[in-house]
Amino acid sequence: MKKLNARETLLVITELLLYYAEELRDATPKSGFAYGAKTAYVECLEMIQLWDSAHKIGLDFEIESK
Repeated sequence: MKKLNARETLLVITELLLYYAEELRDATPKSGFAYGAKTAYVECLEMIQLWDSAHKIGLDFEIESK
């Protein structure tokens, strides 16, 4: 596998987290593990949003509302 730079790595992580969060979109607190996973994905995406170039990779929206 090709080595990635920091920007490329964040892009791959972001794409995966968005995909996983979308898969768990309908998870509720009663869903147990699935809801906890969704919450963790959202928190990770919010942390990536702190990056000053997050808007350049498409993280320029309110994550929780999506």
